[in-house]
Amino acid sequence: MSMLYIWNPCLNEDKTRLELIITRGDSDQVGNGSKEFVASLVKGMGLSFLPQRWSIQSYRCNFYSEYWQEEGWKSKWDFVWRLTAHFDRPVNPPDLKAPYLETDETDDYSPLVESYKQPPYQCLVIAQYLSQKQVEAAASKMVGDREIEAARRAVGAPAPVIDLLRLNARQFQLRAVIGAGGEEFFLSDYPARMVAMLAAGGAITHAER
Repeated sequence: MSMLYIWNPCLNEDKTRLELIITRGDSDQVGNGSKEFVASLVKGMGLSFLPQRWSIQSYRCNFYSEYWQEEGWKSKWDFVWRLTAHFDRPVNPPDLKAPYLETDETDDYSPLVESYKQPPYQCLVIAQYLSQKQVEAAASKMVGDREIEAARRAVGAPAPVIDLLRLNARQFQLRAVIGAGGEEFFLSDYPARMVAMLAAGGAITHAER
């Protein structure tokens, strides 16, 4: 048994699609999600039946990193996984007493389970807000700011892929995939400028543990 953390699970409006973030505890064995692995995760959140289908994508993200103030880029941009699960009927929202759930789970023995450790790494930027108006304004600025656009073009990144999620009545998250690459990408001006812009707009850009 190995420990992982589950963060910020949220449901779509009809409560049939669940999305959450997984971070490392004493395990980093997360692949594309074996049936046993996904079953253990949903059970750990108090859900009683399996999704019909699911996907898991790996990223480097500094929102959940414990070491985002460290100098090394790998400490700032730690590995996370984004699980999206689709159910054939509505599910009750997981009731986490804290922002995350510590869970002892079986390692994921999916094929290519450690392939995420090789570049290019997808870069996931997350910002949290207290209103829907704020999160929508931030999404607009991400694709309309001249300095951000110049930094994006300098590294040849595509336009951000942005999702706006409601965690609860008072918390909203922007999750954006802003590009991919290795050390050169993550040390470029683009990711840091994007996070700084969101923070200047009132976002929480680093989760509290």
